[in-house]
Amino acid sequence: MKFSIFSNSFRKAFFVIVLIFVFSTLSLGAVAYKDGKVVFTFQAQANVVYLAGTFNNWSPTAWAMKLVDGVWTYEVELKPGTYQYKFVIDGKTWKEDPEAPAYVDDGFGGKNGIFTLTDDGKITAPAGTTQVQTQQGGKKYILNEKRENTIFVDADGYVIIRYYNKDAKQPYIAGSFNNWKADDTPLYFIEDGWWEAVLELQPGVYEYKFVVDGNWIPDPNAFAYTDDGFGGLNAVIEVAREGGKLVVRAPATAVKEGKQEEAKEQKQLAVTAGKVTPGLSIVDGKVMFAVKKENAQEAYLAGSFNGWNPRAQKMQLVDGYWTTTLALQPGVHKYKYVFVIGGNDVWEEDPLAPAYEPDGFGGKNGVFKLVEKDGKLAIEGVESQAGGLPVKGKYEFTYSFSTDENKILVFSGATNKLTLTFNPNPDLTLTIAYGGASINSALLKLANDKLTVGFHYKTAWNFPVIGKDTGIVFSYDISKDTKLVFGLGYENSELPLIAGVQFGGISVYGAKGYFTNDYSALAQYSLEVPFTLVLTGMYSLDNTYYFGLDFGTEQFALGAGFDGTLMNFYASSKISSYDVLLQGELDISTPDLVFEIVAKDNVYKLGLSYTLSTQAISLLAGTFDKEKELNFKISFNDLSNILASTTLTLSGAVKF
Repeated sequence: MKFSIFSNSFRKAFFVIVLIFVFSTLSLGAVAYKDGKVVFTFQAQANVVYLAGTFNNWSPTAWAMKLVDGVWTYEVELKPGTYQYKFVIDGKTWKEDPEAPAYVDDGFGGKNGIFTLTDDGKITAPAGTTQVQTQQGGKKYILNEKRENTIFVDADGYVIIRYYNKDAKQPYIAGSFNNWKADDTPLYFIEDGWWEAVLELQPGVYEYKFVVDGNWIPDPNAFAYTDDGFGGLNAVIEVAREGGKLVVRAPATAVKEGKQEEAKEQKQLAVTAGKVTPGLSIVDGKVMFAVKKENAQEAYLAGSFNGWNPRAQKMQLVDGYWTTTLALQPGVHKYKYVFVIGGNDVWEEDPLAPAYEPDGFGGKNGVFKLVEKDGKLAIEGVESQAGGLPVKGKYEFTYSFSTDENKILVFSGATNKLTLTFNPNPDLTLTIAYGGASINSALLKLANDKLTVGFHYKTAWNFPVIGKDTGIVFSYDISKDTKLVFGLGYENSELPLIAGVQFGGISVYGAKGYFTNDYSALAQYSLEVPFTLVLTGMYSLDNTYYFGLDFGTEQFALGAGFDGTLMNFYASSKISSYDVLLQGELDISTPDLVFEIVAKDNVYKLGLSYTLSTQAISLLAGTFDKEKELNFKISFNDLSNILASTTLTLSGAVKF
């Protein structure tokens, strides 16, 4: 008997909306040979599209396509041979060519386009394959002989997949039908611990998993299973059309497997729910990588073994750790993690790496040596790479020149700042900033499994609203999503304090003399999917208050804060290949307006700022990379007398 709180009419309306969205972002592509070059074309709504494949070491940003008459195009001379490829939309979303000559499995539940360029300039599917054959990539499907009947097609033609978990808060389903997005397709609660996914699928073979509180779990009642490329299993379903109606079943090529495959399935379920060894370890002859990063939406492994491709090895969240396994040959290997946080790629070294070496950008790569002893693999550090203190630094400088009463440009001042960060292990971080011979600010953070203690000097702690700049803060993790916070500030005549709790995306604090001179209450609500939304509010008994709003997607972000007198605002977006930021401050008591707009690509930036009350204008130009930057700024403080009110500023920074 079918039971659901969602009516058929609701489902129809829901999927009409989904279809409108899908067709609004419809993408089409093709590959051809013309005038001695291979021509790739792709139709998609995007700011920029890149071509990545075996011909450019899968670089996601090396080959930018050109938009010609509404079609993204790239032409390149290639030698005869066989190539795999994908398109990268806006430098983030990897998409297969829907019109590729053929396909192969990409190792992540999706597929790569594949073609062979012959000596006489023809584009063909690889010898001995067809498009249908290569789409399945020769995968082996194992029947699930112990399944219960929880998958069916309802009267409206929707595929229903049910899942039982009485402890789940909000499970999702991710698979090849939604590009393996972990938080894109929620399951709907029915009753008594049962959930169901409602999918509109065309005939074909699909792989999927349930995402339950951050853990990726194969459907225990799937029709069949296949290797997920990470030492585990994906659930498999085939949607077919028989007699004019959709049916669901195991793939036609699925075969029965004995006790060995059954044990492998149970092992995957146990690994998913069991403990993970942080750092590097050897599991079943493969190297397992495990790292904790709570605020990451996705994680990838990049290193010397995959050409430092930031999307070559996707990691899965298991027991609070991002994990993946790789079969590597004995030798020295270098690596880093690539976390996707708020739509941006953040490269970080492994805090538990056996050894390190400089990465050439002011940071460091993890390094390890894989050796074989008595027929078994073992991981060793690399002594020659591990020397030196785990210290990062940044030196910043500013030189200013201004015109005097004689309209002559003279030196008017200089500042410099040296910031050193000492991070010998994940439990200890010390940051000190020097200005000349004195300490400008300092931050010491100590942590163990659940308790974090922070000492901060002339630098405010990371609360939603800026509080005392000197003090001590304690944070204790009660559970995975809940922590208690207590802090003391430094004041000559009193003892400012703050206490609060953080649970999920909600933070609530009470304070005395910490944010204002009186008692105050502070709350913040954060939502990360399907977009970023942050609401902040504070009220004090001295009648001061603050309200803030931040909203963002992968394409743009905007926000504002208001304290009754001053309003701060910003808006950012990606326009073509440039990141554009507008930010400013409005003082309603004067009134006065100050704003700045800056546009930058991967190398250069340009900016302009304006102050309404003084009608001052500043122009900015700069260049930068990961380890250094140099900026030149010219300011006209009085437009009625430019020659006598000009300031030139040269600033820069060097990381080491």
